This record gives sequence, structure tokens and C-alpha cells, in this order.
Amino acid sequence: MTQPEPQPGQQFLDLTEGDRGLAKLFHASLARLRDGVAGDDLQEMARDLLAGHTNLQQIAATDAYGGELLDRYHRFKDWEQNLDPDERQRLTDQATELAADLGSQEQQ
Repeated sequence: MTQPEPQPGQQFLDLTEGDRGLAKLFHASLARLRDGVAGDDLQEMARDLLAGHTNLQQIAATDAYGGELLDRYHRFKDWEQNLDPDERQRLTDQATELAADLGSQEQQ
């Protein structure tokens, strides 16, 4: 039997300015990285973040993951810039709605 993912920690709430839905999305994204979808380096980073062995400030201050994060960021920006404006807006609306839904589930 698998254990449910824990709720996002305070560092995720701080990063998202208290937006619980966005914090949950961020936490879920880190869980995917921890599962290895983006390679070993980011898997290790996500595992350490989710386990509480490090925090985002420490990650940002080290060169250990900088190259990999920067590479992934540039890939994302290239992908985003090539989106049709309507598709970009659709994806933005979809992400905003998902974050709002996740945030409202927290209050129920």
C-alpha cells in the first residue's frame, strides 16, 4: 500500500506566498523529479528537498544543480516561446484553475 504524499511544507507555502494550490503543484512537480523524470541530478535535488535535508535557499546558493536547472529552464523558455499565443493562454488558464482547485480542496 502506498503512502499519500505529505502536504507541502512551509518553504513551499513561503515560496508561493501562501497559495496552497500553487504550493501543492510545486510539491507534486518535485515528487515527479524525485521519481527520476528529469535525470539523476534533479532526482537527487528533489529527494533532498522533499525529505527536508536541504531547502530552496541552499539549493540556490550552490553550484551543484545550477547547470542542470539552467539547462532545463532554457529548454522550457524555448518551448514556451514557440507556443501559439492561444495555446499559451489556454495552458496558463488551465494551470491557474488547477492551482485554485487544489487550494480550495484544502479548505473543505
